[in-house]
Formats: sequence, C-alpha cells, structure tokens
Amino acid sequence: MIVKAYYSGGRIDVFDTDRMTDGVPQPGNLLTNYTLDLSDVNGESLWLCSYYYEAAQAYKDERGQKDLPVARRRDGWSFLLADAEDMQRLNRITLDGETVLVQIAGELVDVSTLSWASEVADVLVPQIVQFQRLLESTGLDTIEELGVPSNVLLEISSSDEQSEEESSRF
Repeated sequence: MIVKAYYSGGRIDVFDTDRMTDGVPQPGNLLTNYTLDLSDVNGESLWLCSYYYEAAQAYKDERGQKDLPVARRRDGWSFLLADAEDMQRLNRITLDGETVLVQIAGELVDVSTLSWASEVADVLVPQIVQFQRLLESTGLDTIEELGVPSNVLLEISSSDEQSEEESSRF
C-alpha cells in the first residue's frame, strides 16, 4: 500500500507500507495490515496504524475455522502522517492511487465513504431492483444465489415504494 499526502505549496509525502525497514519489532509476523485512521481528520492529526498477525508457539496447535493453525492479530505501530500544522495545508490523500481524502471548501472530506455511498445508491441498488432480469440472464433461481440476502431486496423495494408515493403527491 502506498499512501501519498499532497500539501499546498507543492509538498508530497509518500508512505510505502510495502517496505518496513526492520522486521525485528514484530517477531513471528506472518501478515501485516494497515489502517488509515480518518476519525480525527478534521481535528488535529492523521494516523496510519499497523497491525500484525503473529505465529507463536503458544497457540501453534490451536486450529481455526478451516482446521489451519491460527495466527493472532497484534498491535503494531502508529505512524503520525500529518500533525496539526500539516492538516491545515493538506489538500488530498491517496491510497494506492485512489483519492480517499480531499479538501473542499476548507474542510477535509472522506471521499472513500462518499464514493461508497454513491456506488450503493447509483449502481448497486438499481442492479438489485432489476433482480428478475439478473436471475433470467444468469439462470439462477433466487436472489440469494446472486449474493444478495432477500431482506435487502425487501428493504430496497419498500423504500422505493415510499419515495414513489412521496414524489407522486406533488
């Protein structure tokens, strides 16, 4: 994962999470995941947190869901990507080339959540509403076979009927 922070004045910070300088701080590490914490983005800071999955003798014989040995998630490190001063000049954050945070009208906007909401409303819900056509074209029998729980279709259908009733009053 590569995180880039773009600042006014032409400064760009690049954080390459594929390159840890030394594996010793996380002994037994089999897998590392990173979290870009946007919870305090309009506050004082921007943090990247790492977690690792440790393979330790203490639970080597423990079996997981697929009867495989278990590696436990452990806290790794927190990295301060932008402090309060940096946050005032931050224009955009990208994650693997995709914009996740951008400054609009003096505020930082979580573009990843906005993109998710737009995709749900504009792409996914209309696809689910057309489930009969999807079933016919795929040869499947139920909407569950398309990966959509039936209660999702019921919820969408009822909210769509409500919006039609509300708009028909005008």
